[in-house]
Amino acid sequence: MTPHDIRASFLKYFADQDHKVLPSAPVVPEGDPTLLFTNAGMNQFKDMLLGNETRDYKRATTVQKCVRAGGKHNDLDEVGKDGRHLTFFEMLGNWSFGDYYKRKSIEWAWDYLLNVLKLDPERLYITNYKDDDEAAAIWRDEIGIAPEHMLRLGDIEKGDEENFWSMGPTGPCGPCTEIHYDSHPEYGPFEFVEGYDDERVVEIWNLVFMEYNRDEDGELHPLPMKSVDTGLGLDRVAMIKAGRDSVFQTELFTPIIETTLGLLKASNSELFANVKTDENGHLEDREAFYALEDFTGFSVIADHVRTVTFALCDGAKFSNEGRGYVLRRILRRAVRFGRNLGFEGPFLHKVSAVVVSEYSDIYPELAAVGKEAAELIRLEEERFFRNIDRGIELFETAANAAIAEKRSELGGEEVFQLHATFGFPPDLTELMAEEKGLSIDWKAYEQLWQTHQETSRGKDVYADTAGVGDWVTILDEDDSVFVGYETLSATASITRYRALGDGRYQVLLTQTPFYAESGGQVGDQGVLRGEDGAVLLKVLDAQKAPIGIIHLVEAAAKDVDEDALKATFTAEVDAERRRLTIANHTATHLLHAALRDIVSDSIFQSGSLVSPERLRFDFSHGEAVSPEQLRAIEERVNRQIRDAHPVTIHAEVTRERAVDEMGAMAIFGEKYGNTVRVVEIPGESVELCGGTHVANTSDINLFRIVSESGVAAGIRRIEALSADGALASYRAEADQLREVARILKTDTHHLLSRAESLMAEKSDLQRQVDQLGQKLANSASGDLVSDAADIDGVQVIAAKISVEKRDQMLAYADKLREKIKGEGAVLLAGELDGKATLVCVVTQEAFKGRGLKAGDLVNAAAKYIDGRGGGRPTLAQAGGTKVKGLQPAIDNFEAIVKEALAK
Repeated sequence: MTPHDIRASFLKYFADQDHKVLPSAPVVPEGDPTLLFTNAGMNQFKDMLLGNETRDYKRATTVQKCVRAGGKHNDLDEVGKDGRHLTFFEMLGNWSFGDYYKRKSIEWAWDYLLNVLKLDPERLYITNYKDDDEAAAIWRDEIGIAPEHMLRLGDIEKGDEENFWSMGPTGPCGPCTEIHYDSHPEYGPFEFVEGYDDERVVEIWNLVFMEYNRDEDGELHPLPMKSVDTGLGLDRVAMIKAGRDSVFQTELFTPIIETTLGLLKASNSELFANVKTDENGHLEDREAFYALEDFTGFSVIADHVRTVTFALCDGAKFSNEGRGYVLRRILRRAVRFGRNLGFEGPFLHKVSAVVVSEYSDIYPELAAVGKEAAELIRLEEERFFRNIDRGIELFETAANAAIAEKRSELGGEEVFQLHATFGFPPDLTELMAEEKGLSIDWKAYEQLWQTHQETSRGKDVYADTAGVGDWVTILDEDDSVFVGYETLSATASITRYRALGDGRYQVLLTQTPFYAESGGQVGDQGVLRGEDGAVLLKVLDAQKAPIGIIHLVEAAAKDVDEDALKATFTAEVDAERRRLTIANHTATHLLHAALRDIVSDSIFQSGSLVSPERLRFDFSHGEAVSPEQLRAIEERVNRQIRDAHPVTIHAEVTRERAVDEMGAMAIFGEKYGNTVRVVEIPGESVELCGGTHVANTSDINLFRIVSESGVAAGIRRIEALSADGALASYRAEADQLREVARILKTDTHHLLSRAESLMAEKSDLQRQVDQLGQKLANSASGDLVSDAADIDGVQVIAAKISVEKRDQMLAYADKLREKIKGEGAVLLAGELDGKATLVCVVTQEAFKGRGLKAGDLVNAAAKYIDGRGGGRPTLAQAGGTKVKGLQPAIDNFEAIVKEALAK
């Protein structure tokens, strides 16, 4: 059976058992900040398992995309060390939500393994949680598993969570029964006891019996209903059906690995020249290739490029924290292995293309944004390759020094510098250190990294939306039907609420006109009015969560009690705020189209913010957009506004029709279902978008670009205004110009010529001031030289001077050096822009004859101003925050010189 056959057979089997077949959730969790990535099939059903949500089915089955890198389930460091661990994999799963329980799930699992996959029952072994007598009895008495094929494991009271599964530190959890497969019965008898050989006997299926919810204190609370969550690893099943010992030797990975090999052979014909491939790039002798020591590198690259590609296509981004940092680590680890194989430049983005082509039939979102994901990978690779040579050089220097000094570990400072300066994730440094027999001083590294990172963040009121007992149910009805496309007002009742304190609540409504933040557009605000028309609750925000649209509300009066939440409300969106927001949103679509037409059609959106006040648009581009291009873009958008194009909304369009027939652009990082909403501005823009928009481009009124800047490697940002905001900015600028004209005693028509005249006058005055300063410096320097102290034949001058610019201080120091005959050292001190500044000069004679260095002297003086500095042996500067320390630095300079001469 091929991997495709296994996927199809699994879904069909459970569909035949009345399970609803559902699509995979994105690997970037939606509305669950407790997870870095979707790490199990049950993530999308978390609220159903908790009893916070009901749907029109009690049985479901999926093939779920999973990433286990970071967090509780982290296999990143294990990839490449064996043939089973992955950071990305596909989990085949079936669920029961208060329906069947242990008996049915065990019976069906056994039936599927034996009668569909045709596995030998003699090669299957079972583990159960130590206290789960029920599951053990079903396996033993009803399925007929021999005692020697069964084992009890785990004890959560002692911290041993074997056969007790949870998706993270909090949330649904429970005992599980695991099914294992003996890959090599030909090795002889196998004793299934604790500590068994898990290289030979591989876990393939986990049946989790969800009974508890674990809170933040680690306490277990019974769930409202008992459920089943199972996970059968596709990669491992494919390995078994292919008769392999490694998942990387299956058809899931062969196309990726062959592509990587082909790129290597194309870039350097001498590398792997003895590995034969046919005219299509397929391996002629797979067994010989698998036996290569370098096959590990190909395996790591294949796994990591799948992870990065899927994560980017589901909305993740590279960054220096959280999910984005983990993604960056994965990419750089792949690059490091690629570098060892022989790649000298970016290559992963090309391998990413085969991931997209291989998986697009199963996961259409890859086809929609795969090119954009590859472009982000290329930009990230280029950034790392620019630093990798220097980083490796510094690592080799540090490692060789440690070995020469007979140290067994690298210092934390060395690892931190590689990380912070050259982007080397610590696990890469650790891998390189292991190759040289060195460990890492992790304690010192962690201390340095902790001070380097941001340590405080505001609390997200939406962060915990799934705790059992938090939500109070008022009405047992469907939640959050969104009607805000058609109306800004609707009659609604609160179905559930949660008190946050200080008169604030989170509430879910039977229906809502409030747009929940999505696709860059901020959530609506407004009010909930009682039956008498009085405002009872102010709606501050609306956010999407797995349990529905959550409204953050605040009581309008102090005396509103929780009984008032049971009323029937009129939900009203702030119409003016919505009007300004939709103007900015439609303007964003026009901006996107203009950018692609005027700057480059390879540009794609990589982030946005649409609020009532402004719009922000992030896009892929390697260089700044020129002022001429920005003007052309602005003029084009305003022309589209003046031309008054109707904005057409196509609702409930199949994704294939939207993209293939209508030419709609999928916005990178957004998640789409099988049916989509298309926003069309005829002749200008067609995009998949769930946001709210104006009916006609003329409703935008006016568009103005405020700024263009770089925000990350290969990512630019345009900030702009539309409608009232754009007009207000023009008026504010005009008012400023009129005020400047008044101050300069002219009018706005002659303001430019008046400014040019004043600049010329300023330049002339500055020249005169500089000349006067030179004369004063020349005169004063003569006095200082005549009063110089003699320290063992070296003329020493230390003085505090008053200047406005650093250049003046440097000129002063040069004058003193010119007038000193022979060996001399000078320290000048002054306050510039509120900071303490020191300049030190040493004559050539003092440097060559006495070994005095300006850098050493200025650093010794800088301790008095809480600073430090550096420079050349004959000229150095220092800055500090302690202005009061300038005089002590001057007073102690002679002693500093004397101490330096004595060394």
